[in-house]
Amino acid sequence: MESNMAVAYAVGPIKRHQFDKAYRLVDAAGCHFDLQGWREFCAATVTRMCSPEGIVTAENPLGYIAGICIMRPVQNETYGRMLDVPVFIITSAADTRGVANALLAYFTVVARKYNCGFIRVAALDPTDWPSSIATSPREGRGILIPVQ
Repeated sequence: MESNMAVAYAVGPIKRHQFDKAYRLVDAAGCHFDLQGWREFCAATVTRMCSPEGIVTAENPLGYIAGICIMRPVQNETYGRMLDVPVFIITSAADTRGVANALLAYFTVVARKYNCGFIRVAALDPTDWPSSIATSPREGRGILIPVQ
């Protein structure tokens, strides 16, 4: 049974106090980082505050991370400039739709700001993550969402 209770999520770039909490989530999802590598990756994204590339969290009113994503702008031969989201993890069992909608609303604002025509949200596959050693491109995988 789904709740009709509205929950506001604070969605935005990861903050330093969230690094270790977020690591537990990405580690459980099969992340290829060790804790120190994750901290360094997070710190690097925090220093690029004006960049659309980075780690985004959705935090519930109690301070728990309900979603975590990694996003980056890419140029696609077919679709042009798009906001790529190779990592999209929702950790809320009670409000999956609410967390996903909050994250997608945030991505839409970022995509518009950086003139991206589409948002591509990928299925969770750690070989697609930034700095992965994967050799195959992600073309054709994931969901394309037109930016209105």
